[in-house]
Amino acid sequence: MKRILGLALAMVIAASGFAQSLDDYLKVRRASKISSPANSVALNALVGTKSFEIIGIVQGVVGSGDLTNIIFQLADGETLRIVTRSAPEWLTASEMDVRLLIKATREHENGELSAFLLGAATDAQIAPLEAAERSRNAPKTSSPKSGSSISGLRGSISRGGTKLTSRSTIAPRVVPAEEAVIAYASFIKNRNKRLSDAEATKIAHGVIAFSIQYGVDARLVMAILIAESGFNPNATSRSGAMGLGQLMPATAQSLGVSNPYDTTENLYGTVRTIRGHLERYHKQTGGDPFEALILSLAAYNAGSGAVRKHGGVPPYRETQNYVRKVVDVYRQLTGQ
Repeated sequence: MKRILGLALAMVIAASGFAQSLDDYLKVRRASKISSPANSVALNALVGTKSFEIIGIVQGVVGSGDLTNIIFQLADGETLRIVTRSAPEWLTASEMDVRLLIKATREHENGELSAFLLGAATDAQIAPLEAAERSRNAPKTSSPKSGSSISGLRGSISRGGTKLTSRSTIAPRVVPAEEAVIAYASFIKNRNKRLSDAEATKIAHGVIAFSIQYGVDARLVMAILIAESGFNPNATSRSGAMGLGQLMPATAQSLGVSNPYDTTENLYGTVRTIRGHLERYHKQTGGDPFEALILSLAAYNAGSGAVRKHGGVPPYRETQNYVRKVVDVYRQLTGQ
């Protein structure tokens, strides 16, 4: 990944224009046309000026003259230092997930990132509002069309409770991001016991962060990772597919993924690819979410060219078995 964020990244924060109340925060968020948090990949890719929302945890606070240095860990695991002249007392003492609105600037590709603090709020304040917005905007489920589904794969995927295992269930409610990370990391470690706790947690952070950013159900991402690599970041297929989401070299290159075996980079590429397929086939199927899912999975496995050539799921045994497996796991994770 280009320019991984670290403690050396200094973010210069302006004292003026700081959103002190939740209403002020939401006004700035709407004015900046922000709908979900960004991550280190988006920040690293920035050239120019853009407003972002970031989510994470305040790990420490160090005073230096009139300035306050806040050590902040993003949800995808990267750490950065924020410098501010004015920060609310609750933020500097917070042990919970928080959201920051920043106006970030990088003058050229190799330049240093600077940012201005626009506002701060707790994740517990914002997450329920996002969930309600997604619910209002969710497409209505319609009956699947004929011609593309493969035998045994007709129906719909509900969005109820997140059932991870028979012994580990997340109720259908909004939970803090860190609580979700703990549950997902436990599930990942159970599926691949060779992973360390830190590795499983990093995968969970990436899955949840990129799923939020690109509007993809994290349970679908988990199902794909199970089918692709079994949560093995070092997996390599006979065809050359690499890492957690088994990215092909050409796909990785087109997305700017320089190291497909890096957990964060691979998950970025994986979720972006899934999102692209879902958008394409959602339009192509007239908004049928289940049919779009089937075609997206087929395209992820065999390529969109194969789906176009065969007018639906290609008649390849590997692809058909892959689609069945992912849908079956996804249904289990959604409690069906």
